[in-house]
Amino acid sequence: MRRFLSGFLVILLLIPCLAFGEGVDPVDMNVPAYCLLLPGHPEPLLERQGEKELPAAGLRKLPALVTLCRAFDNGVIAESASMQVSSRAAKITGPTAFLESGEQIAAGELLKAAVMISAGDAIVALGENAFGSESVFLNNIQVTLRELGIDKELNDCLGTGTGFSPRELCALAVAAMDSPHFCAWCGQYMDRIIHTGGRETELVNANRLIRSYNGCFGLLTGSQKEEGYCGIFAVRRGEACYVASIMGAKTSEDRFSAAATLFDYAFAAYAPVRLSKEGEILAADWPVIYGDRETVDLVAHEDVSLLLNKDQGKVERRLELPEVLTAPLFAEEKVGSAVFVLGGEEVRSIPLYPAVDVVSNTFRDIFCRIAWRYLRKNQ
Repeated sequence: MRRFLSGFLVILLLIPCLAFGEGVDPVDMNVPAYCLLLPGHPEPLLERQGEKELPAAGLRKLPALVTLCRAFDNGVIAESASMQVSSRAAKITGPTAFLESGEQIAAGELLKAAVMISAGDAIVALGENAFGSESVFLNNIQVTLRELGIDKELNDCLGTGTGFSPRELCALAVAAMDSPHFCAWCGQYMDRIIHTGGRETELVNANRLIRSYNGCFGLLTGSQKEEGYCGIFAVRRGEACYVASIMGAKTSEDRFSAAATLFDYAFAAYAPVRLSKEGEILAADWPVIYGDRETVDLVAHEDVSLLLNKDQGKVERRLELPEVLTAPLFAEEKVGSAVFVLGGEEVRSIPLYPAVDVVSNTFRDIFCRIAWRYLRKNQ
C-alpha cells in the first residue's frame, strides 16, 4: 500500500473533542494514556496524556521497523537476499524468531518475523546485514525519527530504554502504514518462517483486533511487566481511516478494549464526504473562446474527502472561474477552483484543470469558422 493515503487528503472540521476542557473525556477507558488520530490531520481527535513521554514496551522497536520497511520499499533490501545471523542477533531476548548464530536466511523471512511478532533477533539481523553494522543501522533510524519530527536519541536499534508519547507513536504508525512491505505482514494473523535445513518457526500475531474488529489491519503490540500493555492499531472502513495508540494498560484485554472504544467513537461521530476524485469533472462544457473547441470539461487532479461530524450540515460547492476561458489552455495549468463551504465558511478549495489541451486558433482558423457559420446560417 505504497504511500498510504497518497492523493487522498482527509480534512477534519470542527472537532468537538478539541473543545473539551482539561481532564474532560468523552469516552471512558481504563488506560492511562492514548491518542486517536486521523492520518493527514495534525491534531488528535481524542487523547489522554498525548504528549507525555511514557514507557512503550515493544512499541519502541517501531522506528527500526519503519526504517527497514522503507529500505525494502525502495529496493535497498531484496526479499530474496541471503542474510547471516550474528551472535549478537541470536542472543536477543523477548519476542524472537529463534534464529541461530551463523545461520543463513532470506531477508523476506526475517521481515515477516520482524513485523508480525516484532522479533528482535530478526530486526537486528536485518539491520546488520542491510546497513553493514548496527551502528550504521542506528544512524538511519535516527534519520527516520528526525524526518517524522520526533526528537529522540536511541541507545540501540531496538530502542532499549526509550520512551515515546502516544502522539509520537501515532506518527510512527502513519509512517508504517505508508509502507507496502509493513502492511503486507502487520495484518497477518499466523504464518511461519523456514530456517536453513528445514526447521520452522511458527509466527502468531499478538494483535487480537485484526481478527475481532471490523476493518483493523494492524499494526503492532507490545508488553512488559513494568510498562504494561501497549499497542498501535489502524482501522479502515471505506474512505475513513483512524489510528490509535494505547499505552500502559493493566491487562491485554484493557488494551484491546480501549482501542475498540476509540474506533467506535470515531465511526459513530464522523462520516467521510468525498469532494472530488482524480479526473472527476467538476464543471462540464465550460465556454472557451479563441480555441479549437468551444467548450471544455474542467476536472480535479486529486482525491479529496472531508470528514465531518455527523451533526454538521451539508457541504455546498461554488465555482470560482472566469465566465469564459480563453485559449490556449493546458491540462496541467490551473484555470480556477471549486470551493466547498460549510455553514458559510470555506472548508476546502480544489484547483480545476482543463480535461484536455485547447489549442489557440490562428487567424485563418477563425476566419474559416466565421465563414462556415455564415454559410450554414444562410443555407
